[in-house]
Amino acid sequence: MFKFLLILALGVAIGYGYGWRDAQQHEKPLQERVLEQVGGKTRAQMGNDIDAKLGQAER
Repeated sequence: MFKFLLILALGVAIGYGYGWRDAQQHEKPLQERVLEQVGGKTRAQMGNDIDAKLGQAER
């Protein structure tokens, strides 16, 4: 049990330190930066603006 708590505390300390340094270096949170990279170039093609799609279909 002690070993588990020690590893858990060590993981929390390392994660907190990493998050603190990352927040000092970047304006946006880590999650937001990762999600921007996941979408890539196809993000614009996957829009859900119904009015824009209807306008494109009318042309």
